[in-house]
Amino acid sequence: MSRLADRVVVVTGASSGIGRAIALRCTREGARVVASGRREEALRALAAEAPDGAVHVHAADLAAPGAPEATIAAAVSGLGRLDGVIHAAGTVRRGEDLRATGDEELRAFLDENLGVTLRIARAALAAMTAAGGGSLVLVGSQLAHIGAPGYPSYTAAKGGVTALARALAVDAGPSGVRVNVLAPGVVRTPLAYVNRPDFDDQVEAIAARHPLRRIGEPDDMGGPAVFLLSDDSAWMTGQTVIVDGGYTVQ
Repeated sequence: MSRLADRVVVVTGASSGIGRAIALRCTREGARVVASGRREEALRALAAEAPDGAVHVHAADLAAPGAPEATIAAAVSGLGRLDGVIHAAGTVRRGEDLRATGDEELRAFLDENLGVTLRIARAALAAMTAAGGGSLVLVGSQLAHIGAPGYPSYTAAKGGVTALARALAVDAGPSGVRVNVLAPGVVRTPLAYVNRPDFDDQVEAIAARHPLRRIGEPDDMGGPAVFLLSDDSAWMTGQTVIVDGGYTVQ
């Protein structure tokens, strides 16, 4: 039986990478998905690949004022309810020297990765509380749990996402809303190439540092995401599921 049958799920960052893979997996598990992303053409390609009618496109730049709230409202008004949210949208800074990062640049990056998460969560919690419950899954990172050079802003943002999930789990639990984090490791997505155009040349060496001897693929995130959305994780909240090929256990 499909684990998300008849459920309405919002997936942000669905135009590529992890968000796209999760959106497709959700549709194959029976969900109706409101797919949010900046590139409408890519979202429509996603809808064409999914089961007929399973994806509802909502193109938006979530950093724009009111966009997170409008995305959640689109699910409720268009499909009548909201059962789950996967917030996968975000960006990365690699090779950053914090000493050379200006205030405006820092504020913009933190808002895009943590501020937007807060606003999505605020809107999602209101909608799911009204519906009697639901599951909010925030996409974090293994870098919230280990030290790595060149990622101070990104680590701060993803560490904030992890702490936010714990706080919201306590606040929202009595209303039947669960909040968890899916924390990927190194995954072959467009973000993997940001400030790293030679990524393909490095893959073999990166893979060798993982117990499973490979890097992640977007599809590796689909199963854990569905688990966190579904009743299979019904007594689980405030937790982080790290999916990183075993890198952080070393």
